[in-house]
Order: sequence, then structure tokens, then C-alpha cells
Amino acid sequence: MAQSLACFSIAQSAASLVAELNAFAPTIIATYPTVAALLAEQAGRGSLRIALRELWTGGETLGTAVRGQVELALGCTVRNSYGASEFLNIGWQCHAGAMHANADWVILEPVDRQHRPVLPGEPSHSVLLTNLANHVQPLIRYDVGDRVRMPALPCCCASPLPVIEVQGRHDDALLMAGRGGQTVTLLPLALTTVLEDEAGVFDFQLRQADRRTLVLRLGFGGAPAVAAARRCHAALQAYARRQGLEHMRVCDELDRPVPKGRSGKAQRIVACKAA
Repeated sequence: MAQSLACFSIAQSAASLVAELNAFAPTIIATYPTVAALLAEQAGRGSLRIALRELWTGGETLGTAVRGQVELALGCTVRNSYGASEFLNIGWQCHAGAMHANADWVILEPVDRQHRPVLPGEPSHSVLLTNLANHVQPLIRYDVGDRVRMPALPCCCASPLPVIEVQGRHDDALLMAGRGGQTVTLLPLALTTVLEDEAGVFDFQLRQADRRTLVLRLGFGGAPAVAAARRCHAALQAYARRQGLEHMRVCDELDRPVPKGRSGKAQRIVACKAA
């Protein structure tokens, strides 16, 4: 299948990504919900011209509004999945719209704050994962940090696999001021990758103050935080120039705790609602 598969970087500009997709003409795309929303926007403008059968999403929370927007603009079915670095295919959405845990490959245990089992149908504080497919590095009751709920009733699709509802990470796409009055969308997974891979920073939150200003919060202080902030500034400014931003300021909030979202994980990229 190697000749029929291709990977496309979400760190490149939207124009470059659209051009590469138009040239490759895929029939199925697997990506993040925020990227799917960007592709739907480009299709609505007439820039993206591909004929998809399905679009698969994962890695972020897929909202009902985004799903409808993508299906309408791209004219295809959207299928959602649930996974983690510790197990890529935890769950997959059936044709009835429910997420089913791959219980023959992974054991999921919804638990409270004391790691005690919660009752069926109750929201958990976290979930413990046991990987049944990894024979090289066993993972047994690993605390993933996601908040989930497992309804007691089976799905109407008749699958024997249990239904799981996931409150996943809610990172935002940032709408920034580009050159010539254009609006440039900065994707949350791309920003996270820039700060992790290029700046070597993992405990952070990037919050949008306005269309030209970002606030970088680091969960540690002192000289290490000052040096890390300097690396983050350089990486973000270089990324902003590649994306065609007119001008971008980055302000710092050092030695400040990074707040957790309802999923139990930090919301790393937060948009300004008035932007």
C-alpha cells in the first residue's frame, strides 16, 4: 500500500498543504479535527478540490458543529477515533455514531481520584489502560489522565464491544493577523509540536490575547524558565514567519501553573474568543 499512502505536514502553510493535497487527490484522509475544520474552510473557498469517501479524525475532541461543517464542505462521512501514544487504536466510531473500545486489544478501567472503579454510566476522574498487544514493553493499568464514561446499555449497532464516551483534549485553532489583512489559522497540534520539538518545552500553555499577541505560560520558574522562554520565542517567531503572519508578539507568564481542562489534561492552546 506504500504507493497509495502519503503523509502531509500540518506545520506548513495552509496554501502549501492544500496544493499538496490537490496534487495527490486522496480519497481518504486521517487527521485531527482542527485540521479537518481548516480543510473544510479551504474547500468552501474553492481552494481544496478533492473527492473524499471518508475522513477519519482523532487526537482531539470532535464537536458536533465541526463534524457537520466538515461533512457538508467535503461531501464525505466523518469517522472519529480515540487513541493515545500508549495505544493508538483504543476506540473507533461505529455507523450508529457510538465510540467502541477495542476490548480485545486493550483493557480500560474508569476510576475515581483514588483509582477506585466507578459504577457503569458514571463519569470517571481518569482511566487506567492495559495494553494487551504490546509484548515488548508491557503497560499495565497505566494512568492515561482522560475522563471517560462507559454507559451500561449496549449500542444499537449490535457490536459486542463496550461503548465509551471520552472527554478529550480541547485545544483551539488560533486566528491571527496575516500579511495584507488576511487571516492565518495556526493549528494547535502544529504549535504544540513547534514548542516541544524545536524549543524542548512540555509544561506550557499558549494563550491568544489578540490577533497579534500570544501569552506563553510556563509551569516552572528561575533561570531554566527564562532560557526556555527564549527558545520558545525563537521557535514561535520562525513558525509565524513561515505561516505568513504580519507581526506577532509573545509575552511570558513564568512559574505559573498550567490549568487543567475537564478532560483532566492541560488545555495547551487557548484561543481569544473575540479574535
